Amino acid sequence: MMMRFRPTFWATALALPVLIVLIVLGTWQVQRLQWKNELIETRASRVGAVPVEITEALAAAGDLADIEYRPVTVSGELRNDRAMILLNRVHDSRVGGHLIAPLELANGLGTMMVDRGWMSLPELRAFNAASAPATLDGFVRLYTVPGYFVPENEPAGNNWFFMHEAEMLAAANLSGPVGFYIQAGPNATPPGVFPAGSVPDVRLRNSHLEYAVTWYALAAVLLVIFFIFHWKRKET
Repeated sequence: MMMRFRPTFWATALALPVLIVLIVLGTWQVQRLQWKNELIETRASRVGAVPVEITEALAAAGDLADIEYRPVTVSGELRNDRAMILLNRVHDSRVGGHLIAPLELANGLGTMMVDRGWMSLPELRAFNAASAPATLDGFVRLYTVPGYFVPENEPAGNNWFFMHEAEMLAAANLSGPVGFYIQAGPNATPPGVFPAGSVPDVRLRNSHLEYAVTWYALAAVLLVIFFIFHWKRKET
């Protein structure tokens, strides 16, 4: 007996579109993998780049995405007396929050929020400091839209779950939005002193390789099943 491959019309009509979709999905994930790797590399290079001048950052306007994560030095009046608590932040496996304080920039350039870093929740609730002149080293960060499951901010109770410039300025009774905030760096306070600043974490969830392999593997399985199903014995 001989074997021959005899595909049927309806099986082919059903399998071919599915195969195309699986290959397209796999290829899309490969493209996403390349994009994600380039994004991570770009962010990492910015963190270690030459600091950007605050006047340059303020002048960036619609191009702020091009300077996010760049180091920057800011000076002005740090309004610790109007500090806010950004909840549910983890540091060294400990749950606490970040201390957010408005900074009225020198020379009337505006008011920006400064994420001064992590503190335990009891320390945050007990924090009490006066407004004072300050110069801080940090990194340019952009405000982002919160995820679906992030609670609404509670300004009245000083419970903040995400950074929101307009809401924070209103709660602090200040004006002069600049469109971005500053994440204080690790040198903003002495070692072991809280709030603890940090270098931005530029890592991103990157499972695109696994997804690509999955889609291509499903395409291969479909092909194997298709060939086995249509591989017929021929009587001789």
